Amino acid sequence: MIVQNDRTDRENVVMRGGPGMVCVRHFGFNGAGTPARFLILEIPPGAAEGVHVHRTDDANGIGAFDEFYYIIAGNGLMTLGPGTFAVGPGDYVHAPLDMPRGIANASPALPLKVHLTVVLREPVRPGDVIDSKVGNLR
Repeated sequence: MIVQNDRTDRENVVMRGGPGMVCVRHFGFNGAGTPARFLILEIPPGAAEGVHVHRTDDANGIGAFDEFYYIIAGNGLMTLGPGTFAVGPGDYVHAPLDMPRGIANASPALPLKVHLTVVLREPVRPGDVIDSKVGNLR
């Protein structure tokens, strides 16, 4: 498959109620990556992805996602669970279901660039049975 660099897949959004606008680039791969989604976040100074939680049962309706952050450039402050810590180029963070997460640009002058992989997990509802060998719902 030949992949071209399509610059039309970018959008500027307020992410999860965080301050400022974040440029989000989506990589669709024509659905070949499903159930994963791949994004690049460009977070300018003063902006952030707001702290949020993806719930196992998707009770809040924002999707049952595990998220995997890889810092490409810049410096940020990552919130994961009850803690907040500094992140920089080469750092990676797994934010599992049911754990609060968010990331803010810590620089007053430079953008924070993050590769974000999100993996959709089927929402687990009361009464569901999980196959322990493969982690899928039956």
